[in-house]
Amino acid sequence: MFAWVIYDIRKNKVRSRVAKRCKFYGLVRVQKSVFLGEIKGKWLRAMHLELANTINQRTDRLFIVPLSPAHFSRVLQAGAPPTIQQCIDAPPLRFIN
Repeated sequence: MFAWVIYDIRKNKVRSRVAKRCKFYGLVRVQKSVFLGEIKGKWLRAMHLELANTINQRTDRLFIVPLSPAHFSRVLQAGAPPTIQQCIDAPPLRFIN
């Protein structure tokens, strides 16, 4: 499945930690606070638990939006490259599958 991770985090240190963990799980940065990637369900749950415990529950926001491949193929995009598909097709940096 594919997953979007979208966040709004106040503190730089926490924001950097969340970004590093997204990369660890094999996601690719699409915008400053938006990551996208293909991830298995068990790792999606693990990532959610880890990131939820990292952020400040009172001031920060975190959204993880899972998408099936069928739904992901319907995502529309416009604007500057790279395209979403190029991000997904990039060689994975993760060691977790």
